[in-house]
Amino acid sequence: MEWKNIIGHEERIATLRGMLAGGRIPHALLLAGPEGTGKMLVARTLAAAILCSAGQGEKPCGSCNDCRLSRQGAHPDLHIVEAEGSTIKIAQIRALQYEAGMSAHINPYRVCIIQDAERMTTEAQNSLLKLLEEPPSNFVFILVAAVFQKLLVTIRSRCFLLSFQPLPAAVLAEGLAARGVAPAQADLVSRLAGGRMGMALALLEPGGLELRDQAATLLEAVCRQESGLVWEQGPLWEKLGNQVLDLLQYLALLLRDILVILCGRNEKLVFNIDLLDFLMAQTKYWDEPRLMAALADVKKAQRALLANANTRLTGEALLIRLLDGAREGR
Repeated sequence: MEWKNIIGHEERIATLRGMLAGGRIPHALLLAGPEGTGKMLVARTLAAAILCSAGQGEKPCGSCNDCRLSRQGAHPDLHIVEAEGSTIKIAQIRALQYEAGMSAHINPYRVCIIQDAERMTTEAQNSLLKLLEEPPSNFVFILVAAVFQKLLVTIRSRCFLLSFQPLPAAVLAEGLAARGVAPAQADLVSRLAGGRMGMALALLEPGGLELRDQAATLLEAVCRQESGLVWEQGPLWEKLGNQVLDLLQYLALLLRDILVILCGRNEKLVFNIDLLDFLMAQTKYWDEPRLMAALADVKKAQRALLANANTRLTGEALLIRLLDGAREGR
């Protein structure tokens, strides 16, 4: 883990490197922003820099024993708190309080990263607040949160806030290509990921595009009025769990791309550029008003699922509307 391995976020990295160089690391930092924007990678790199034992030069150096242990997740002075199930529980923070009272093992500093910090229960947050109000010496807390508004205001006020946003797709694609990803593949995953590095890396994994391809198959079945295939989706969506939201997002991107083509826009605006021929073939089933309505229906289904609506019933209602929309264009 080294700063040079992080794509983008130059201003935030410069701020952190300046703090390190000046010995001015706050006792608590909050790295906030959408999922997949690289917050956890920055958090782990910062932790490695704080624990790095290199005498001079850039930290983290990447080669000392402390950096090796940090990279392996085995550094005794680095604690990473993650959700157990759906939440971070008070027992986990109490265990952290115990650790905070102990001496460092091999480094003057100790670091704790709390991943998905917004998933702390109210009791856990109140317990953490006590630590932040009277922070242990040489102990740095790094909170990582996608929805930092869920954290107590009193916690947020005691943290140095760094906000992260998705990168421009071109910047992410360039960074991935520089790391050996084929340019066409880097361009595709950067578009689909909406500039989110974590999601782009996930899409590069074997089977990373499987959900997108499933969405394309579903859309083709809708356009061809293959109702049998469409109605098979209900049980499949139930098995997907939270991934059904990603499936719907891919479906929305495909509909949006068809709309871009219908409106005669530049092909560079198409996200699913590898499916351009497929998308152009689907334009005969749609017009602009019905595509806008279909996109609205998908977004409505996403909001319903986020509000814990029944997955199968929500999916079936959406598919009925999509079938009707595509039928009108035949």
